[in-house]
Amino acid sequence: MTPHPHGHADAGGPAPPTAWAPSAATSQGARLRGIDAARALAIAGMFAVHIGPTDAEGAAGTAYALPHGRAAVLFGLLAGVGVTLLARARSATPARSRLRLAWRAAILLPLGLALQTLDHNVLVILQDYAVLFLLGIVVLGLRDRWLLLLAAASTLLGPVLNLWGQREDPETFARQTIEMGDPPLEILHGLVLSGPYPLVTWAAPFLIGMWLARRPLNQRRLQLWLAVGAVAVTGAAQGIGRLAEQRWGDVTESLDWDHLWALEPHGQMPLWIIDATASAVLVLALLLLVADLAPRAVWPLTAAGQLALTVYVGHLLALHEWFDELTADEVGPAAARLAAGVLLSIAIAVAWRAVFPRGPLEAVLHAPWTLTDRWRRTRSDA
Repeated sequence: MTPHPHGHADAGGPAPPTAWAPSAATSQGARLRGIDAARALAIAGMFAVHIGPTDAEGAAGTAYALPHGRAAVLFGLLAGVGVTLLARARSATPARSRLRLAWRAAILLPLGLALQTLDHNVLVILQDYAVLFLLGIVVLGLRDRWLLLLAAASTLLGPVLNLWGQREDPETFARQTIEMGDPPLEILHGLVLSGPYPLVTWAAPFLIGMWLARRPLNQRRLQLWLAVGAVAVTGAAQGIGRLAEQRWGDVTESLDWDHLWALEPHGQMPLWIIDATASAVLVLALLLLVADLAPRAVWPLTAAGQLALTVYVGHLLALHEWFDELTADEVGPAAARLAAGVLLSIAIAVAWRAVFPRGPLEAVLHAPWTLTDRWRRTRSDA
């Protein structure tokens, strides 16, 4: 197997800001549980891609492979949503928000690079999330139209730059792993231009997520419109891709300029970015709607989404130790192991959240502010 790309009512009480992305709270302080529930579905999709086949034939194989090329984009979109909501929190200031993002980047970059050195056959995404958070620092104060323009540029021009690099220097742009011990300039090049999740193309879903979070996501009418619009966009992208395939044949293996029409998952081309981002918007809209209608029913997913970083790192460690036992080349066994892994993760997350406000790794992301608040309370009580 080749390395897999990827690749968050009062049930349980209001959750504190957790998971990789910052707090998923509205400007009025109401928790949007659907964001964490969507993150949990992204975890399940990530598990599917890493555990089983993504190229199996038949209806079952097609269904099993649906998360391939979509789960990681959903994470990217949710990261953008969380960045905006962090900046719009009641106690936030621009400087404080940027400091929080810088701290997250400082944690995730070395963590991702170190995890990539393990033997789990996965293309780790954490180091690329660090770069997205650094991008968030830069664009945090931009107006809506600039976020959309940058997202459009990433969608349309990023693939052109990526394909040009593959044509001119295929060895450098081979989208290999980026890990601890690589030369610093190679790490930077991989994170921005040539890696499995290059910033030039992956900025698009992140920026769309930032833009979406400036909308009233708790309004049911908007949730429905987002779902309908997302279905239309993904249908259009798929349709254009099929027409292009009829016109030029299979362009996924070609490095000619007609490769820009490819729908290949993680191919970094425009139609894939549009399709995967629209799919992410659809999942988010539906989970926001379900969380609004049945908050107690969605709580297990919400809890799992709140421990996304812990679950993600945990599954990489598990694959490193028990790769042969946890993976399968056929859909049936893979689906069974996927179900077991997802249910176990949800059970652990629910049990943990019943006792602790944050996951163990999520607590690290909040440690400076937790310690600062504790010190201030101690000073005020003295």
